[in-house]
Amino acid sequence: MSSLIITAVFAVLVTVLLRSTQERGLRMSAAVWIAFAWLWFSSSRNPTAWLQPQGGSKGSAESAYDEGSAFDRNILTGLLLMGVVTLAKRSKRTTAFLAANAPVILFFLFCALSATWSDHWDISIKRWFRGVGDVVMVMVILTETDWAAAVKWVYVRLACILIPLSIVFFRWYPALGRSYNIHDGKVSVTGVTDDKNLLGAVCTLLSLAVIWSMIDEFRRNDRKRTWLLIGYGLVIAMAGYLINLADSATATACFVQGSIVLILASMPKIYRRNKRIHLLAGTMLGFSVINLFFGSSLLQLLGRNSTLTGRTDLWQLCLTLVRNPVIGAGYESFWLGHRLQAMWAYIPGVNQAHNGYLEIYLNLGWIGVVLLATILIAGYRNITRAVHRGETAASLRLAYFVVACVANCTEAGFKMMHPMWIAILLACMARPALASVSRQVSGYQKNARRIEEQAEFSNALPAGSLGLQGERVC
Repeated sequence: MSSLIITAVFAVLVTVLLRSTQERGLRMSAAVWIAFAWLWFSSSRNPTAWLQPQGGSKGSAESAYDEGSAFDRNILTGLLLMGVVTLAKRSKRTTAFLAANAPVILFFLFCALSATWSDHWDISIKRWFRGVGDVVMVMVILTETDWAAAVKWVYVRLACILIPLSIVFFRWYPALGRSYNIHDGKVSVTGVTDDKNLLGAVCTLLSLAVIWSMIDEFRRNDRKRTWLLIGYGLVIAMAGYLINLADSATATACFVQGSIVLILASMPKIYRRNKRIHLLAGTMLGFSVINLFFGSSLLQLLGRNSTLTGRTDLWQLCLTLVRNPVIGAGYESFWLGHRLQAMWAYIPGVNQAHNGYLEIYLNLGWIGVVLLATILIAGYRNITRAVHRGETAASLRLAYFVVACVANCTEAGFKMMHPMWIAILLACMARPALASVSRQVSGYQKNARRIEEQAEFSNALPAGSLGLQGERVC
């Protein structure tokens, strides 16, 4: 089949998916397109890679210094500036939002400070601006009037385009959708990304957003939803197909666990009880940690061994190059210079620790690890409170939190412009409106309890003792 026909079929398929998954009456501001574009590049390839998909290669440690073309920087800087202008126009919401997310602000301030002791401070600060761009785009989405609808709008559209396009690339454009392992020459499915594990992460996150949208649609009980559900189901099926092709054990486990969390956290019997929410999240996280680090037949079932495909050896090598365990090598600076050359002498082509927590330690030391833990702890409290109140998108936030925490045990996802990092920011960052709603609900509950106590007190008194002749205080 010619490439022209394939391209036409893909265009028709995407058009049908976008139209079938378009919810009636859902309109977003133009600013959401800025976040959409940023997430497009973070979930696939840089702008230059889209224009010259076969142009880059990893030939030496020195080539890894390159921070991309000027074209990439101009496009991403332009998006960042547009995002900042958008937040400036929403100054009141932005100020309240920043005040409610002190842990995230402190983390990025320390990241900026760490660039001063980096061996390559210029590259570190460039990467820091991209990291700030992640926060800006998340804030653009969360400061929307209907932020949950904005999340759905962005992620469902990304899923409807990137997932089918990955299949087209792999099946009919192998030069674009496949890569070859430099060690054994084995073919890997990369789709719209440049790495099979990244493809698995993207498919997992996007498919979870689609599953959440499907659950939300079931709750509405709209008879005219048939095509919408068919469109959602088709996207989920294609995502599962890609995850299976990518042969990423991390993505497979995260997809299953994330789906379970998402479905159970949407049930009133679960989210109405705080203990059950904690039990659900704790069970999933504990199950993953036990199976990954304490040996389990599940690893063999997923086709992996106790070394996690050589990751444990990589972790030991990384630790031998740590010079300052307190402050680290500087933001996104560990995999540069002599450290990268030393690592490539043992494992050619490696450019991450394949563990997000270790990656933070290598770049930011124990201070960075503590700040990251603060974000996760504060974020978990925000999420569980939202789930308990049955708020929109709360179940998706909990699923993203669990998936990101699990995935970073074997992949470095706490880094700039990584879809897992953006997802964890989206899940953990608090919204000031939620805090005010919480205070209102708390006030209503106190008033209700006070009325109930008065009613019980009046019931215990003889009729007429309060001068109400047979009436009760209520």
